Amino acid sequence: MSFSGDGEGRIPESAQRECEFLESILPVKSFVHLTTRHGMTSDHLKSLFRAWIHGIQQHHRVTVGWVRSIEHFPKLHIHAALIAPIPIDCNYAAELWESLAAPAYSDAAIVEPYRKGRCGLAYVLKQLNCSANMIDYSDNIAGFAPGAVNSRFPTTPAQARQQRRIREQLQRVQSPLQ
Repeated sequence: MSFSGDGEGRIPESAQRECEFLESILPVKSFVHLTTRHGMTSDHLKSLFRAWIHGIQQHHRVTVGWVRSIEHFPKLHIHAALIAPIPIDCNYAAELWESLAAPAYSDAAIVEPYRKGRCGLAYVLKQLNCSANMIDYSDNIAGFAPGAVNSRFPTTPAQARQQRRIREQLQRVQSPLQ
């Protein structure tokens, strides 16, 4: 992958800037590449991804946010960054994806600890300016950002509870003596 030049692997400057911004405000914990052995629709892949996130949340007993890109070439696959108050057990996450989406296909999931400053989020966002981009952000992502309490956007009672739960999880990690 090249970060400069006009090559196919080039990450646009806008994706790099967005990466730098998101890395500065979010506790990004894992970089992910997910695929399946057999073809499927984007909707089915999204459904598997939601089930996978739910399983990770249950295992770690924390709320997990994400930034996800679905790419169609060379075959349908996902690049994602996972956001959480604690480190993600990468081996568990990879095994869970394989059990849900690709049994007996050990190359279906690559889940690694996120390394800030290495453009992992930029890679997820590399299609940011494309007309048919498939980039999505979890609904709870704002809860992980500092100052989310002071948002000017209206929230539902369920969203407010979720943001409060995320803030409490982040505070527990930051002050473990409580």
